Amino acid sequence: MYEHETGVVAASNNQTLSIKFDAADATELQTIRVFTLGRFSIQLLTDPEKNAASGRQQKPQELLQALVSMGGRNISTDSICYTLWPDAEGDSASNSLDVNLHRLRRKLGSSKTILASGGRLTINNKIVWVDVWAYEKSLNRIDKLLTQPDSMRDIALITALFNKTLEMYQGSYLSYEPPKSWSLSLRERLRSKTLRHISDIGLLLENNQDWNDAIRFYQRGLEIDPFAEELYQRIMTCLKETDRFAEGIAMYQRCRTNLSTGLNITPSSKTEGIRKTLYK
Repeated sequence: MYEHETGVVAASNNQTLSIKFDAADATELQTIRVFTLGRFSIQLLTDPEKNAASGRQQKPQELLQALVSMGGRNISTDSICYTLWPDAEGDSASNSLDVNLHRLRRKLGSSKTILASGGRLTINNKIVWVDVWAYEKSLNRIDKLLTQPDSMRDIALITALFNKTLEMYQGSYLSYEPPKSWSLSLRERLRSKTLRHISDIGLLLENNQDWNDAIRFYQRGLEIDPFAEELYQRIMTCLKETDRFAEGIAMYQRCRTNLSTGLNITPSSKTEGIRKTLYK
């Protein structure tokens, strides 16, 4: 069993809850795994010797990345041609797409991996599992849990599910690949959704006075975005609530340093206000 497939977490009623991601829903069929969060790689369960993060032919890999970035379903071939071969003239882009689509299918081990119909391409999710889709599906499930009424909201379940989900986030989307304009939108959306969940769950923990758990959540957020000033503010507040004033001041100094060196800005007045309370 692969670590991206399933996990078991403890719910608040001391029973165990099995959390299954997309790869476990059709394990026998989804024999092709595409990992995009962090280092890009392709896993062929039926032929492990062919597994590779990259190869001499980069364009087929880039085609797959573009299809994932554009949603993976019913992607216009014209859009793909313009995205990957913007300077091509005449039928050159279309011919290049045909050649690289053939190479991509061969790389993935089956002509059924990428479906073509009516001038549109679709990644066949019956046999291809993509980590980013499983990740977003799990985040959407957490969204539903977060919007439940207070009386029904299970904080232990939510935090356990999110912790397991976050195991898939090995880095930002295609973070080891050369930056492409077509991948930035999905990268930013995932980063934003992840940080929003961290903030929302952290506030739930704060409201429950689980200060240390909240701090751990916020620190994981800073691993994703070291310039997220709100997370520094929340950690400083939690440290104050637990009388860890020296650690709170150290966190402020870390915030100031990162904002200065990374963004050339100073902490906001709100951050400065929290800092002053740490000296009382």
